[in-house]
This record gives sequence, structure tokens and C-alpha cells, in this order.
Amino acid sequence: MPLDKRTLYRFPWSKNDNPIAWLEVTDICNLHCEGCYRQKLTGHKNLDELQEEIRFFKRWRNPDNVSIAGGEPLLHPEILDIVAFIAEQGMKPIMLTNGEQLTPELLCELKRAGCVGFTMHIDSHQARPGWEARDEQEHNALRQEYADMIAAEGGMTLIFNATVYPSTFEEIPAVVRWGKANIDRVNGLVFITYRIYDADEQVAWDNRGQQIDATQLSYSGQRPKGAFVTGPDVCDIIQHHFPTYAPCGYLGGTVRHDSYKWLAGAMVGSDDGWYGAVGKQTMEIVQALHHLFQGTYLAYTSKPGISPLAFMLAPWDASMRQTARAWLSDVVRRPTRLFRNLRLQTIGIIQGPDTLPNGLTDMCDSCPDMTVWNGTLVNSCRMDEYRLFGDLLAVTERTRPGSADADPDTSV
Repeated sequence: MPLDKRTLYRFPWSKNDNPIAWLEVTDICNLHCEGCYRQKLTGHKNLDELQEEIRFFKRWRNPDNVSIAGGEPLLHPEILDIVAFIAEQGMKPIMLTNGEQLTPELLCELKRAGCVGFTMHIDSHQARPGWEARDEQEHNALRQEYADMIAAEGGMTLIFNATVYPSTFEEIPAVVRWGKANIDRVNGLVFITYRIYDADEQVAWDNRGQQIDATQLSYSGQRPKGAFVTGPDVCDIIQHHFPTYAPCGYLGGTVRHDSYKWLAGAMVGSDDGWYGAVGKQTMEIVQALHHLFQGTYLAYTSKPGISPLAFMLAPWDASMRQTARAWLSDVVRRPTRLFRNLRLQTIGIIQGPDTLPNGLTDMCDSCPDMTVWNGTLVNSCRMDEYRLFGDLLAVTERTRPGSADADPDTSV
């Protein structure tokens, strides 16, 4: 069924009131993911600089959590101090990591410092030592290792994200199926659609209209055959294999009115799987109440369970009515389920920046992943354009072989 924005809650986030702050502690990494938008230019930031950025976020971003990113943040020698300072400022530290440096001992120290959760990036295009020739389904074994490690420590949430390439699109259901089977320890999955700058097909321009060499960017390379995967494509393949899945919230694009840049779904279930989805109205009420009582919008919850009292919203939410009926049917068969908290598992879909014929780029409206650069907030996925060229680039398609390329449209 095609997506309809009327059935989805448009998250009310903005640049100055957003649940997520994106703190880049280093641009050094121990892996090289295909299409990664960060490259080594400056190394580790010092603790004083990072503390100033954290204060900046608190003042100008109003986040509920701080996503500690990189590079690979676990390589930073003062990572425990960074986590502790974020927690002291009253925000949730969330670690974004590839997991290569994570050990049970470090995990315990991170928890003690105040870390409330992990978003772990694992996919088959990372050139991860020992995993180079394995597909997404085979990578579920690696996901399982980390899920078991973090569950053994306890008290922290865990989300896995993966970049979706045209070559791995059909493998999405295998990852979802694994996540669903591990709902007791996997609190969410995020699928990020692959995008790249192709110097053979595209031309990049700086803010003065001068053509520049954008092959210096880490996300330059040869575009894969066929069209890029979109957010609705990912949604469709998940719904085809798991009909109970449905997104309930979204963020649109900055240029196109019909973009789905962020799609968020929240599935309610038990250890046996999903009962159904949270609907638009429930998500809207949760966001409004969290902002009313906590002062911030919500992206990451530190308590992944959900009370059956949530079904009291069913009269206003058709999706929750269906979910409640499935739960009640299970309770009738197994009455002890009445006294157990339900589990909540989110599935997010992020569509990367799309370049348009006029040179503009359709970004995520109210971008949740903004970071600090030179004392201002910028989109983290394009920060290397600022670092290398001083500003965002315009990108246009090449006209035809051997012809002069058209200047970008700068009238918008």
C-alpha cells in the first residue's frame, strides 16, 4: 500500500528543539564503510572542545539524547569522560559504534559512566576483517554476538543500523526477521539508503559557482547500476514480508514536497514476536506528553518496555486497536501474559540526501543529526563539504560526453 502522509505523524522537531544532538568526537575510524561521509582530516577532538559543544547543544538544540559519533568514538582516549559529562548535563549518552573496540569490560565502564544505549552499525559493505565475503544474513551472527554481550550487561538499549545498497536491498527481510526474533534484546533497527557522489555523472560547484573537484570527499565513487533505493522502497519490502509492520511518523524533505526522509515505526510485541504497530495518534501523544513533562521531544527511550495501559489509546488509534486485539487474543490463550510488560521494537528508515537537477539537494527537514561546526549547527552527513570547501556544494548532472556542463541554478 502506498505511503500516505495523512496517516503519518509529522514529527514537530526543529533545529532548535530536536531530541537528538550529534556529537562528533573523532574522525578516526578502524573500518571503512562504503559510502561513509566522514574521512580523517583532524583526528580526536580534545575534551575541552567537546564539553563546549555539549553545552552548545544543551543551549541551542534542547536534545533528549546526545549521539556520540565519529569516526569510531570508542577509539577516543577520553570516551568515558565524554559520556560522564553528557550524563552530568542531564542528557542521555547514546554510543554510535561499529563495535570493533567493544569488550565486556569497556561496556561495564561505559554503563557506569552513564551510557544508556548503543546504536551499532553493522552491514556487509564495511570491509570488516573476517567478514568481507559474507552477506547480510550471515552478518546476523555478528549482530547476535553484540546483542548477547549488551544483554548480559543489562540496563542499556540497543539499536542496529545498516546501510542499504542496491545489491543488499533484497536482504532486508533477513535482518528484520532476525531482529524480530531477538525482540528481548534488540530494541530497534534502522535502514539507511546509500547515496554517493559520482564524478563521472555529476559536476560539483562551490558557493561562488566555480566547478570544484569533489572526488576529495569520502562519499565520491562510481554510482551503482540502477536507481538508488528509497525510503518507501524499504518500507514496501518490509511490509511485504511482515504485514503487521507500519510506520507511524515521518520527516519530509527540504526541497521536495513528496519526500519521505525519515520513516519511523514502533512495533509492540512479546518474546514471541509482534502483536502489531503503534499508530499516528499514539506517537503524537507520546511526543507531546514527553515535551510537556520532560521539556524535550523523544527519539531514544531508556526503557524499551511498554505497559498494557498504552492500549487505553486504542479508541483514538486504529493501529493500536488492531494491536490490542492481537494482544488480548494472546492473553486469553496464555493468561500470565496479562502481568508482563510488553516489548517495544522500533524500525526506522532514513533516505539519504538526493541531488536534484537544479543543483539543490533534498535533505531531511528538521535534520535530527545536526552537529557543530565553527560554532553553528550543520548537517552531519555533509560536514566534510564545509571542512574541505567551506560551504555546501551544488551538484548537477553532466549534460553529455564532451559538452560543457551547465551552471547550477542559484536562483532558489
